[in-house]
Amino acid sequence: LDIFQNLSQQSDISDLLGGFKPTDARSICFPLYMEFKDLFCQSFSKEANEDLLRYFDVYVMEKNWVKLLNSLAKCAKNAHKLLEGKKRKRSLGEWDSLFSRLNVAHSQLGSASGMSFQFAEGAFVSALRNGHWILLDEVNLAPPETLQRIGAVLDGEKGTLCLAERGDVDYIERHPRFRMFACMNPATDAGKRELPYAFRSRFTECFVDDLMDDDDLRLFASKYLDGLHTAKGVIDSIVCFYKAAKKESEEKLQDGANQKPQFTLRSLSRALGYVKIAEKSFGFRKALYDGFCMFFLTMLDVPSAKIIKNIIVSLLLNGRVPPSISFADYFVEKPKQLNDSESDEFLSSYVLTSSVTEHIVNLARAVYIKRYPVLLQGPTSSGKTSLVRYLAAKTGHEFVRINNHEHTDLQEYLGTYVPDSHGKLQFQEGALVKAVREGHWIVLDELNLAPSDVLEALNRLLDDNRELFVPELQETIPAHPNFMLFATQNPPVLYGGRKMLSRAFRNRFIEVNVDEIPEDELITILEQRCIVARSYATKMVQVMKDLQMHRQNSRVFAGRHGFITPRDLFRWANRYRTFEGKSYEDLAKDGYLLLAERLRDDNEKIVVQEALERHLRVKLNIPDLYNLVS
Repeated sequence: LDIFQNLSQQSDISDLLGGFKPTDARSICFPLYMEFKDLFCQSFSKEANEDLLRYFDVYVMEKNWVKLLNSLAKCAKNAHKLLEGKKRKRSLGEWDSLFSRLNVAHSQLGSASGMSFQFAEGAFVSALRNGHWILLDEVNLAPPETLQRIGAVLDGEKGTLCLAERGDVDYIERHPRFRMFACMNPATDAGKRELPYAFRSRFTECFVDDLMDDDDLRLFASKYLDGLHTAKGVIDSIVCFYKAAKKESEEKLQDGANQKPQFTLRSLSRALGYVKIAEKSFGFRKALYDGFCMFFLTMLDVPSAKIIKNIIVSLLLNGRVPPSISFADYFVEKPKQLNDSESDEFLSSYVLTSSVTEHIVNLARAVYIKRYPVLLQGPTSSGKTSLVRYLAAKTGHEFVRINNHEHTDLQEYLGTYVPDSHGKLQFQEGALVKAVREGHWIVLDELNLAPSDVLEALNRLLDDNRELFVPELQETIPAHPNFMLFATQNPPVLYGGRKMLSRAFRNRFIEVNVDEIPEDELITILEQRCIVARSYATKMVQVMKDLQMHRQNSRVFAGRHGFITPRDLFRWANRYRTFEGKSYEDLAKDGYLLLAERLRDDNEKIVVQEALERHLRVKLNIPDLYNLVS
């Protein structure tokens, strides 16, 4: 395939056909650069000219557009001379055309002033004109009116398209080699819709069913493990495990949000892909155990995880669990040292308890392979984001965070046009685009608060291809080798405003279920991180446990966290330390001021007061809390 277009509910016809964009140096030069590369590789050996092409790539990355145009023009002139003697008239004409347009672009850069727009053709028009193959993925997410606009191209043997958006009156004829493919999930999944019949009837349809035949699964597994010295019967064991896991997922298993997990061929292929890569470092058995735990176990709740672990050990490992290794052993590269005092301070204050270490090991497996996005799901204040931040600081990666909300727009991820100091519109890349280009680690917090149509636009980046298409730039950006995408969310239904993500979308992630921090570990964290005496920390956790038994009427959707969360517990401890508290009475006063004074209902304030007095064995005189001490 030449062109891949990922569609979503936010897909606009301009994403396919193109639209008017503000002109800047990049919008003038970059399309010519891409055209030059295509023409150059058709006319000359790419391998023999790698150094030359690399120079041009550097000019693009440095945004040295004038130097790029000069170099391209010089190269085009030399190419014309070399091809002249070979009598390749078609190539000569294309090089002449490109050379003249490079000169025009050079003059445009020198005279550009004020604000101007030009029409930038979309990927679909480019494929139609040049005879490329195009794939429209998740086609039934796109609005019907967007699909109807391109339907005429599929009419008869000579479909055409008129770019009325540009003001054209002539039609673009379909190139004989142009082919269009489309993929979609059934309309039964969240966000998916039935295709308009008039559009769907123009396609030849193929239904791709789930692969469950034993012979097919054996072939599938053996192709992935080709080249590895596997013991006899391993392929059959993998097939048996996959079918057993699929059966259990339908009947018994639950993930951390009490939903049925979805195990697909993507889960199996990624597990086998991990085995092939990790086998060199950890041995076949350990790689097999880690790979299948990562894609079939880590998203499950505790009882379900035990079921799958037993199946993995019994069917794949002959009843013997490989020895555990430290999460540091998964980092084969030497960690980079960032001159960041904030990261150093965070690392020094982070407390590695047993459950935290277990979660970090799960994340470290994903970081080892550096190919798949990770979704951490769990209750509020369970430390999901801090897990990623700790690993990023430990391995020397830049940590970027985007907080999602109900009105999150795709522009917050990709970027938008903004005026520069001269009044010209320049495209300012968003945090996600910068992270993809530069290899940062990015966390999309509260993922299931963002609109589904925004999230579905990221499908291509979440797939194994790891590419991000930016419609405003008409550019597909391959992910930097060090780029990692993480997301966090609270379980839907249990928390207000959180929506159920589609199964197809979630299946693109490695899912990790992060349970609440155990009480004994909370006490340890309060003692070591917040510098609170263990006896005081124990009392504070008891107060939290007591308050979580009461459901707050004014925040019914917050459930047991209505009155207090672990995050509030840490704030309480830091407040007590900051104001140099010396007694249980001081601890109770700080707790009341933090937890009760934010409540509107006096009855709920009394609940907090009684819990503090009961566990800390003090009597609070509320009016005296506000008397100034001379």
